Amino acid sequence: MKKKIFVYLVSIFFLFLRPEQSFAEINKVIISVGTYPITRLDLFKEIKLIAIISNQEITEENKERIKNLAVQSLITKAIKTLEIERYKVEKFNKTDLENLITSAAKNLNLDKDGLKQLLIQNNLSYESLISKFKVDLKWNSMIFDMYKNRISLNTVEIENKLNLEIKRLEVGVNNEERIEAIKKNLVSQEKNKKLKMFSNSHYSNLERVVQIKFL
Repeated sequence: MKKKIFVYLVSIFFLFLRPEQSFAEINKVIISVGTYPITRLDLFKEIKLIAIISNQEITEENKERIKNLAVQSLITKAIKTLEIERYKVEKFNKTDLENLITSAAKNLNLDKDGLKQLLIQNNLSYESLISKFKVDLKWNSMIFDMYKNRISLNTVEIENKLNLEIKRLEVGVNNEERIEAIKKNLVSQEKNKKLKMFSNSHYSNLERVVQIKFL
């Protein structure tokens, strides 16, 4: 059964923006993250994007929770953007980008074109979603380049996990190709776990020093 897709534009407008607000007020900077400005319109669009991607209908009961998620999302994006611009990071994994787009569409029982149309119906650009994904992917690329030489793996622990997986999956000892594939996957998981730790630590350090002002 397909999930119900909501068109949020009108309801969100009345929940979060007063109709009498002028164009200047809507475009007013409400948060500054270092040199990165976040406007009321940015917040409005982020609220819509979160609601659409998570397939939630915004109500009086959940609007503050979603608004807080949107604020944190925009601040996170700002901090990451400032850092990747500082290091002039341009590269990202294009396959990962396609996977993120496909996953976002699939969660709504849509294909890529259907996702594009849903965003257009809600006055959101497809490029805004791509931009959001690219920031995270460039950040991941930056973290990998910074910390790849500091990744240390516990080979004994990996071998133990490998033996457990071989037993669980009932892989024959002579199936070397299958065993090597399992080991490669375990190593990849451990590397990603370490990189995630470095990413969280790096972000936390930035969060402590970047000046965030609510205007």
